Amino acid sequence: MHDKVLSLVAAAALLASVAVANAKGPVTLTDVQLDKATAGDAASTNQVSYLLSVSTAELGRLMALSSWTLGVLNGVPLSPLPVTP
Repeated sequence: MHDKVLSLVAAAALLASVAVANAKGPVTLTDVQLDKATAGDAASTNQVSYLLSVSTAELGRLMALSSWTLGVLNGVPLSPLPVTP
């Protein structure tokens, strides 16, 4: 019985939330609001730069490891195994 009541309450809450989440239509923003929405901030630019540099470094490390592995499998290592700092 307890499970049925809980299911009924959950279903009622879900149906009530659908009515609340109804978007009425497009909203016209002022110039100040548009500036805030599209300008972004310096932190996001710094995060993108950091992620790009980390990704590039990781890609270089993986390529070196792949080259070394292929050399070992072929019996002719190209260089010693790269050491990551």
